[in-house]
Amino acid sequence: MSRKLMCAGSLLGLLLVAIPFQRNVDLPVVAAAEIRISSSQFAQYIDDLSEPEGSFDTHNFISNETSYLHVIPELRRRVKPGSVYMGVGPDQNFSYIVHTQPSLAIITDIRRQNMLEHLLYKALFDLSNSRAEFVAMLFSREIPQVDARAPLRDLLRAVRSARTSQDRFRTNLARIRGRLLQTYRLKLSAQDLQGVEYVYDTLHEEGLDLRFSSIGRNNASNYPTFESLLLQTDRSGREQGYLSTEELFQWMKRFEAENRLIPIVGDFAGPKAFKAVANFLQKNGLMVSTFYTSNVEYYLFENSQWRPYVANVRGLPTTDDATFIRAYFSNAGGALPQSVPGHRSTTLLHGIREFLRDESAGRIRTYWDVVAP
Repeated sequence: MSRKLMCAGSLLGLLLVAIPFQRNVDLPVVAAAEIRISSSQFAQYIDDLSEPEGSFDTHNFISNETSYLHVIPELRRRVKPGSVYMGVGPDQNFSYIVHTQPSLAIITDIRRQNMLEHLLYKALFDLSNSRAEFVAMLFSREIPQVDARAPLRDLLRAVRSARTSQDRFRTNLARIRGRLLQTYRLKLSAQDLQGVEYVYDTLHEEGLDLRFSSIGRNNASNYPTFESLLLQTDRSGREQGYLSTEELFQWMKRFEAENRLIPIVGDFAGPKAFKAVANFLQKNGLMVSTFYTSNVEYYLFENSQWRPYVANVRGLPTTDDATFIRAYFSNAGGALPQSVPGHRSTTLLHGIREFLRDESAGRIRTYWDVVAP
């Protein structure tokens, strides 16, 4: 199935299949200090915590936030390991997760495609024993002979020059499907499996040159490529992504193998997913320490969904040091002191409890009050 042959309209028709609301059930209680999640529980959590999907105008294969790693040193200082990470979007979450080291991560996105993409990544982590194998499988290329300590730039260069074929793509896709259906026993429909194939085919066709894209808007040619995103650094110039070292990759691989990253379908301002997550965390004595919102809040303000969103955030149990990771784009209203020349985005850290206090006091009247408190 060629990505170029699938038009946006047929894609939306395929992926905008609503998941029925689940009955109200009590999810199994787990110990906060030692979480163990079986494959059957993992599949149950996806179903029970999700709500019907909505639509958005991006394909969401990768981020367009080149600043996403700028905050890693400060994030490590602010957030203690062992609590719960919440996020949105695709693989940029992995870098935040390996540095905050939560006991559990819940990725909530309004698009079902994002959940399917995370399941694809889960299978790829499972099937790969090293960074080199992982990146090669991600793009359906031969595994290059690269030293485990090689810089990421050298690894990506080797993968870019490695051979690929349609047969290799089909073989890898069959292995991925086997993990999803036989190993994890996920309840995926035929449309879901086509959605997984669509994402994997896009990665195969466009490889490291894949760029963020949207439907019905001008797609800027200067959006970052996948390769450039993987090679981003913190403000001091140090590579901090989850693929920057073999050690970070192996940590993320173990985290995925223990079923600790749960991708669900949910609207930040929706009626079910956030409430179901809050109820689950409260019953298990778990608290959110990190919440990566990307720039979703901007759209919530634009579409008058702010109040339901704030109510959903208020319902989450949070740690004293609970921190938002926010992405701000200058076209939303001006430059910030934290902005770095050459980057369209600015990544910010803000305290969640301070945000809720400002909301209660009526100090947040515009989106600018959110990103520049």
